[in-house]
Amino acid sequence: MLGIVIATHGQLSDGLKDSAEVIIGAVNNTATVNLNQGDDIQELGQKIKRAIESVDKGAGVIVLTDLVSASPYNQSLLIVNALEGSLRESTYVIGGVNLPMLLETINHQLIGTSASDQMAQSILDQGLSSISTWHVTAAETDAEEEEEDDF
Repeated sequence: MLGIVIATHGQLSDGLKDSAEVIIGAVNNTATVNLNQGDDIQELGQKIKRAIESVDKGAGVIVLTDLVSASPYNQSLLIVNALEGSLRESTYVIGGVNLPMLLETINHQLIGTSASDQMAQSILDQGLSSISTWHVTAAETDAEEEEEDDF
């Protein structure tokens, strides 16, 4: 089974997991790691390592972090680089997590997919495609275009 680790600043990782459970139901083989104000960064790395090891069931691990180049992301990279053998090769770190990305990762877990480059890309694609903006002027423009199309 695919392992999932969510490592973020504050309690965001717990919130993402909780939100996923509201949508999907119970989430299995998923660990959260939180970096709180005043926490030791080296200890954060050890927490991430323990989380990766706890969810590793042989199908790889996806580590989702909140900000690229921030402490949870950087510590995840350091830890994964220090892992041995197949676990190192089958662990992916993805920065910029949002809820649709976590749901995509859980879906891969549910269907029994093993971690791969293609899976990591599909998680990234899901995150990107779920970002949008809306403003009332867009709705007004759409309504005007619909009125013009009516002959």
